[in-house]
Amino acid sequence: MFSRFVSVAAAGVLAACTHTRLPADALTDIGFDAVALPSTAYGPGLLVSSVRGEGMKSPLKLTYLCSPKYTQVPEPSVDVAASSEASRKFAGNFRLDGTAMNAIGVGAAAEYIQSLNVKLENVKVEQLGFDELLMVRDGLGPNCRKIVAEYASKGIAYQTKQALRADIAYTATFKAGVSAEAKGLAIASLKAVFGGSVSGEGGTTLKGNGLYYGLILHKI
Repeated sequence: MFSRFVSVAAAGVLAACTHTRLPADALTDIGFDAVALPSTAYGPGLLVSSVRGEGMKSPLKLTYLCSPKYTQVPEPSVDVAASSEASRKFAGNFRLDGTAMNAIGVGAAAEYIQSLNVKLENVKVEQLGFDELLMVRDGLGPNCRKIVAEYASKGIAYQTKQALRADIAYTATFKAGVSAEAKGLAIASLKAVFGGSVSGEGGTTLKGNGLYYGLILHKI
């Protein structure tokens, strides 16, 4: 979903930004697959597979092979160079109109919104070394080992190697006369697309801190 968002956002505001290419292209260029719903899940070291029937395609819809509480993952390091590159790629404010919001899946609630301002900040790339990934797998209990081995034999077991993380704030400007009920519906739709929590005066701003938007997965 995020990959669709950045494509439409950039297309709608290219004249107002200095980007010469779409951010979705930049995400692909630096080797990341978008996640379907930005969240704090599926960070570096964690063991995952695709939701049944979804396949390993962007945007990723993932499920844990082993619960994080049974997975001993070291603190990831920040790739400074990759983070700087990603920050440049995703710099700028994006202003989405109704057409753009429909394109990213906001749905019928988009008709209540005049425009949506979106800003990404504190973009960074977190990672673990291959030795650290192996240490995580070596530290698994017998049940997790069995599950990972089963999925690996089918070619559908993965471990997150790198994760692109950022803070996001998006503020909706509603059309005149929109009811409180309709605003609530619209905000709920935005939250489903982008993640985050409601804040700001009148509940028109959604913020998400430290959410993962793109992953690089290592096949086990």
